[in-house]
Amino acid sequence: MAQTLQQAFDRLIGLPLYKTTRSEAVQYFHFGNTYYTTPQGLVLDVGEITLAVNCPWQVQLPDGQSIKHSEVYIRKREAGLPTPVWDWKKPGSSLSDQRLMQLTNDNPNLVVERIEQQQDYTLMLYFSDGTLLSVLPDPETPADEYWQLFSNTGDGLTVGAGANGLIL
Repeated sequence: MAQTLQQAFDRLIGLPLYKTTRSEAVQYFHFGNTYYTTPQGLVLDVGEITLAVNCPWQVQLPDGQSIKHSEVYIRKREAGLPTPVWDWKKPGSSLSDQRLMQLTNDNPNLVVERIEQQQDYTLMLYFSDGTLLSVLPDPETPADEYWQLFSNTGDGLTVGAGANGLIL
């Protein structure tokens, strides 16, 4: 089991953080890039491998600043008057969406150097420029799935962790 998990993590080594997307509180970090065709024929621009995070996370930047999962509940910064009606659930509307987009746009070579799994299924992803992505499941807030790592290339890679342990 540990070997399967390490093999999955090893697939991320050398891949750049391509983009991020979000569906309500679940944050998706896309590594590498590929195209996926849905059964309806829609072609999606996605990561070769995607990390879906449904628990607290934080991106620690080399300059000491951080981007936190809680920023999803803060309206993005806008010039002029803010949008009169704001819904945090709408992708692209939050401060975390705005800051993560800026991060991936400003750092096209944000490459994964190593990954560590710690206790309580915490993940630490270290990037070539000194950026650190921490995935921080909270045992006090159990969830069926804290995080899931999956491939969009059709090779069947999918691993995750939740309150009941690893999901392989």
